[in-house]
Amino acid sequence: MPMFMCRWRNGDLSFVFAADEDDAIVQLDEWGNADDAELTRIKHFMVDLALSEEGDLKLQQFGEYLDEIIWTRAFPTVGTARDEAPSDQSSKLSAAGAEMMRKAVRTEKSRPLRIKKRKSVETETGKDLQRQFDAPASMINRYVKDAAADQLANMPSNGRKQ
Repeated sequence: MPMFMCRWRNGDLSFVFAADEDDAIVQLDEWGNADDAELTRIKHFMVDLALSEEGDLKLQQFGEYLDEIIWTRAFPTVGTARDEAPSDQSSKLSAAGAEMMRKAVRTEKSRPLRIKKRKSVETETGKDLQRQFDAPASMINRYVKDAAADQLANMPSNGRKQ
């Protein structure tokens, strides 16, 4: 099953295993409507977490492939700033480097995303539901199809073929 990286409009990043992009959008709805988020299929996912004394998980590092995808695809401006920002001998950002990083983060949070045209809601009932619940089109289409199939399966039959 493929992994997808979701770059939200506010700059947050999420990862999800999903059968396809539609399934990823449906699963991501737990956190928000991903119809207007940027999804990237990830080939390799490796993350190293440490268990803190307080019982929290702290990110230690990403695998090389994931690290490169994050800083080149999801946050290219911050990636460039990380490479170019001035720092001292202990690799701590200088005042100019810190300002460069803050500016890069602000830029990323307001950068337009590369969003592929996604499916739209297929029925008028679905469009009403989407307006009411701000749910992704993939989820609405799935629910409407399932509800219609249930209704058809439960319809009384007089035994004649229509």
